[in-house]
Amino acid sequence: MNKPVVGQKLFSLNVGNAARRTEQVLTPVIVKKVGRKYFVCGEEGATWRDTQYHLDNWTEKSEYIASSVLYKTEKEWEDEKEMNKSCRFIATTFMHGDNIKHLPLEKIRAIVKLIEGDSV
Repeated sequence: MNKPVVGQKLFSLNVGNAARRTEQVLTPVIVKKVGRKYFVCGEEGATWRDTQYHLDNWTEKSEYIASSVLYKTEKEWEDEKEMNKSCRFIATTFMHGDNIKHLPLEKIRAIVKLIEGDSV
């Protein structure tokens, strides 16, 4: 990940225990400080909620489990949600062989080629 710039707008998503009893909400945050190891983000005008993140991987600095994840754009988060949903769908479909037995052999061969990376 590249180094954030002071004043840059990022998006924070509550995860882990912070999302246990509440809905996950993507919140715009501003990069307030950038140091050698960490950078600080927070909502505009609310310094008491500032959070430190590691510069090398943008994970929250915490002694325990992280309570937020950063995204560069809203689209990045939407793409991740779509990827997770698609992966769950594929996994559950192929986990139970009965779900795909109704497909013709040609389609199953095409799926195998796609997964292996060959052109169909």
